[in-house]
Amino acid sequence: MSGSNNHSMQDLRKQLNASQYEAVTTTEGPVLVIAGAGSGKTRVIEYRSLHLIQKGIDPESILLLTFTRRSAHEMIARASRNDARCSRIDGGTFHSFASKVLRRHSRTFGISSSFTIYDEGDAEEAIRRCCNKMGYDEDEEFPKKRELKNVFSLCLNKEMSVDDAVQKTYKDYEDRIDDIKTVRKEYAEYKLRNNCLDYDDLLTYLKLLLDNADVREKLSARYRYIMVDEFQDTNAIQAEIVRLLAQKNGNVMAVGDDAQSIYGFRGANHLNILQFPRRFPGCKVIKLEENYRSTQPILDVGNAVLTNMQHKFEKRLVSATGLVGDKPSLRRFDDIYQEAAWLASTVQSCRASGISTREMAVLFRTAFTSMPLQAELVKRGIRFKLFGGRKFYETAHVRDVVSYLRIVANPTDELAWHRVLLLLPGIGTRTVEKFLGQISTYQSLPEIIEKVLAPQCAGGKHSGVLSSLKGLLQSINSKTMLPAGQLQQAINHYGPLMEAKYQKDPSRRKELLMLQQMALRYDSLKEFLADVAVDPDKDAHDTDLEFLTLSTVHSAKGLEWGTVFLIGLLDGVFPSGKSMLDDAGGDIEEERRLFYVAVTRAKDQLFLSLYNKSGPGGNSVSALSRFLEAENVKKTVDERKVRAAFVPVRNRAKRESRYSGR
Repeated sequence: MSGSNNHSMQDLRKQLNASQYEAVTTTEGPVLVIAGAGSGKTRVIEYRSLHLIQKGIDPESILLLTFTRRSAHEMIARASRNDARCSRIDGGTFHSFASKVLRRHSRTFGISSSFTIYDEGDAEEAIRRCCNKMGYDEDEEFPKKRELKNVFSLCLNKEMSVDDAVQKTYKDYEDRIDDIKTVRKEYAEYKLRNNCLDYDDLLTYLKLLLDNADVREKLSARYRYIMVDEFQDTNAIQAEIVRLLAQKNGNVMAVGDDAQSIYGFRGANHLNILQFPRRFPGCKVIKLEENYRSTQPILDVGNAVLTNMQHKFEKRLVSATGLVGDKPSLRRFDDIYQEAAWLASTVQSCRASGISTREMAVLFRTAFTSMPLQAELVKRGIRFKLFGGRKFYETAHVRDVVSYLRIVANPTDELAWHRVLLLLPGIGTRTVEKFLGQISTYQSLPEIIEKVLAPQCAGGKHSGVLSSLKGLLQSINSKTMLPAGQLQQAINHYGPLMEAKYQKDPSRRKELLMLQQMALRYDSLKEFLADVAVDPDKDAHDTDLEFLTLSTVHSAKGLEWGTVFLIGLLDGVFPSGKSMLDDAGGDIEEERRLFYVAVTRAKDQLFLSLYNKSGPGGNSVSALSRFLEAENVKKTVDERKVRAAFVPVRNRAKRESRYSGR
């Protein structure tokens, strides 16, 4: 047996660098592994699992806790390829582990072991039913079911009061806090009556179970070795669950990177990983600083950002790739459309030089930033997939307002008429079908207005809303008006309808402003609608097809690409304007960590960019993101001048004057 183990040790030394080897072979007592970006943390968990089993540890006494089933499965599967016994390790998410334990010990807190687990959709539907029962369903000013679920989750995951959770997320509902508390109480009772738990309950009840000394003793006897992946993403309850599980044996290894703690909005607490050594006295801290992903110039940017972080473990990433790369470049454009045109051209150039589109990604702070780029990619026929946001032209409010213009371009477009008529207050499906039957007998818009709408405007219960629609259609059915002008009038008509349909959602108004800006670039309504209608993702089910990844940084965590474009690097965009209002500075620090995550996704090339002017008409000048303004970061990037060839706007001044009526 000892000979076999010695042989395994030799193999491990060949497979791992010195820090990884130390993390894998330090099995007794508490260990915190600070795994820098691209430093091989999955490899550490894989080989540590193997090492424990080859030391003679029962695989069923090893518990691996992760944040996704996929990562738990991947790590155990990789270890099992080396030793089949590894497949018997108990691995899964915090929630799946909680479910398993709660079914075994459900009587302890008085529910049946056959309880059902609500997913997010189920939980929202249950909350809706509670609101209906209490009469809030008729109240248009009351929070929607998803908003209520967010508040309830925040209360548990961040240990906040309802008052604080509402204040932080939905200030507009401050006058309804007592009602929200009432719904929360009813929701809790509803779940108990129906023998159901939601995701948040799983963790809460597990924590309560572990507070019971007898149950804790049983679990400690079962699980003698505990490993936790992505510890920086734990919330207060998860960190306490780990502490209680490891309290007796003390053999716990947490793996994570404090510099990649970016999920504070979900309840993750950055302090959990920083305070781990204090929670577990005698803890050994091991740092993985060799990076197997990126060239050193890219890591130099990440290291400079790391230096500027507050409340951190000191570390410096060193490239182990052996590749020499260029300094990441920074470009400033006059407006967001120049940035989009340059990026699309660069993607085409990279493709022409043999770089696969799948090896390229465009990252941004919010999906809103990518909307002009989406339009540019559609125009050039570059297929893309969007992660972490709604595809611009598929959002309901954009489709609503575009339907007005579709009616002008093609008066026989039944779907556009159906959508617009259903928006009107007091008009239901039956009435719409009646109107559609009449509309279908005419070919031109003036005819439809005169023969169908005008008679209805003369009197009857729908005369007011139909008169308003008739006036709009007559106004925008003009051969001399540019698409931007037609769109402006459509948005004016749609505005009050949108406010009624989508309460308290300012992002929709911002997106319509962006649509207006984009319309400024067209002389022809048919061209504008053609670009809006093209679906670049229509073949997305075909996994063999090439596509460009467009992603929020949050959705890109854990991923990597050869070439990365990081766009919209303006103060107020990245970092977000909201984070800049936080007096305590915690939100800005999380934004800084998010920026670090973004730059460390790139393997070979990193392009950074921003646009100078923002807002409709491009009147205000924007400041470079403070993360790039820092002197030590500035030194790590190469600021490039933008070539005039990338300025795509023709006759901008003339176009804007025609649009605004000047």
